[in-house]
Amino acid sequence: MKTIRTILLLAVALAICKVYTAKAGDAGSTAKFIDSITVAPVGAVTRADLDGAASYSAGLDLGVAINPFVSIHGSALASEADDWRGGVVDESEFYGKGVFARFKDEAFVLYGKGGAVRDWGASLWGFGVGAGAELRFTKSASLAADYTVRAWFKERDKDGQIRALVNFSF
Repeated sequence: MKTIRTILLLAVALAICKVYTAKAGDAGSTAKFIDSITVAPVGAVTRADLDGAASYSAGLDLGVAINPFVSIHGSALASEADDWRGGVVDESEFYGKGVFARFKDEAFVLYGKGGAVRDWGASLWGFGVGAGAELRFTKSASLAADYTVRAWFKERDKDGQIRALVNFSF
């Protein structure tokens, strides 16, 4: 039930942001919205206290571009805890991503990210900030990696997460 609620809240938030930025009566706004969506399978390694034991996760990242420099994303990860027998979504994140620099006709991009994190298994909330790089092969496919330092509001102090993503856009 928590997973469905999280996905529903993410979809509503993305839709509200996109409807707000679309011009009323614009015939191409639906096509522009579809063009701004990205879907990315994610692999992640999280280290407790930034240099502690590693734990592995895999999941999906969905994003919507607000303009050429800013996008909002939601990701859901399943963790290796309990031999991958935990919840369908063990951790989710809602974050904004901003492009710092573009090189070589936008083929290489450096970006920053920041947002809220939820660990569903431990019932913890946190926030994270980080940076990453993206290598664009075509207009609709790219490879990205980012690192985020995350601080938790109780029980845990901090951790670091590195992610690898294969982005697909429409």
